[in-house]
Amino acid sequence: MNLKTLKTQNSLKLVFILVLGIVLKLWFSSQKDLSNDEVFSIYHAQFNIPELFKELSTGNNPPFFEGMLHFWIKLFGIGKFSVRLPSIIFSVLSTFFIFQLAKLISGNDKNIALLSSLLFTLSSFYTDLQIETRAYSFMTLLVIFNSYSFINLILKNNKTIWLIYWVVASAVGYYTHFFTFWISIVQFIFLILHFRRTNLKIFMVGAIFSAVLFSPYISILLQRFSDTEQSGTWVEPASANSFYFIIWQFCNSPIAAVLFLIAFIGFTIVSVRKKNFLHQYIFLWFWIPFAAMYLISLPHKLSIPMFTARYVSFVFPAFFIGVSVILCGLKDIFNKRIFAYIPILYILVMLVSLKPKPTQNIFFEASKTSIKKYKPQSIIIQPYYGAFSYLYYNEPEKFQKFASENIYNHMENQLIKSNIYSSRLRSFVNLNATKSILFIQGELSRKEEITVVEDFLKSKEFIKSTQKIFEDKNSKIDKYNQ
Repeated sequence: MNLKTLKTQNSLKLVFILVLGIVLKLWFSSQKDLSNDEVFSIYHAQFNIPELFKELSTGNNPPFFEGMLHFWIKLFGIGKFSVRLPSIIFSVLSTFFIFQLAKLISGNDKNIALLSSLLFTLSSFYTDLQIETRAYSFMTLLVIFNSYSFINLILKNNKTIWLIYWVVASAVGYYTHFFTFWISIVQFIFLILHFRRTNLKIFMVGAIFSAVLFSPYISILLQRFSDTEQSGTWVEPASANSFYFIIWQFCNSPIAAVLFLIAFIGFTIVSVRKKNFLHQYIFLWFWIPFAAMYLISLPHKLSIPMFTARYVSFVFPAFFIGVSVILCGLKDIFNKRIFAYIPILYILVMLVSLKPKPTQNIFFEASKTSIKKYKPQSIIIQPYYGAFSYLYYNEPEKFQKFASENIYNHMENQLIKSNIYSSRLRSFVNLNATKSILFIQGELSRKEEITVVEDFLKSKEFIKSTQKIFEDKNSKIDKYNQ
């Protein structure tokens, strides 16, 4: 087989993986309603750019993704497929750059590169996460491309172009999600460990340019960090098994999680022993953020819970690359042909447990079935930010009549016109001439808020119907009659 034929075959294999990724993402998207967070992003993306940056600067994440979405929806609208398409595109690009990065750090080994991109594509949680109209897909792409530019900046003679790519990827990453700072921390540690192999001067210049580009937002970052330190986060403290459970999520099953973790630990040990500094970058990319975020999130005096699969998703491209390196190298390590089939085993354990996780936004369920069937005179929504989803699914014309100031007051007024009340302003206390109510309790409803509503309804002599309207593990709809 000549070199040209081999290159063609590898290109076709990569195209197959990219197409497979698109098919899987479309399949998963068809099984999943837009979440409250996605609708939140869509609502804010309707603002003009200054209003958007002003509003989201008070939130947990920077506004770059919603800024891009602003221009996208102006062209293509706010339909479910339309708003998810950018994330799908970013995810496919991530798969392509995982291939390129794995090929670069493995000395142009196409098998390692193909396996890395395939394992990334077959992760159910990754597929599910990267179709969302949220920043995570773009964040993952930026971290991968940042690392690809960083390694090229070390290896290639043409420094200028890779320096520009690295600076832009770093700065845009900071404006997309604060946790992209972790990759800069990893790179800083890597440069200290391997300062003799790198040109520190050029990296210092790049870091200064990145800091200058992000400087308008630094005060906001510090304020958000201070607020988080004082008031905490929505994330629960990590438990002893959180470390393993998150790996399980990305590997599709408990068996796969154990196999993948063993492989990555093996990759880490071999990389240290062989002093392969490019491979060491890969395991540092995974271990430093993953372990640090886990330790910070454990319950202790200095705890700041942040250890969720979403927040650590940017480290798993490195995880799959490291696993691929060790699996494809087993045949050479043990000098036995049987080990050449081990990668197939890993692909199979992911394939057999590859499946979408159908999720319903309860406000979509309410609009499809419950409201039409039971025709309540009034509706109470909990949590209050479910109002975004309620308007999106039930009254899209009101969803698009947005307000960039006093947002929740504006939505409350929009809802009240249709006898719909949210729990935020306790507007339900003004219910009048109502005999039947649907109480919609969406995902992340707070127990104390539910209790407040239930106590109010009880005081007004409303009785909960024994008829089961809708319920799953995250949400439910109850019917009350007076």
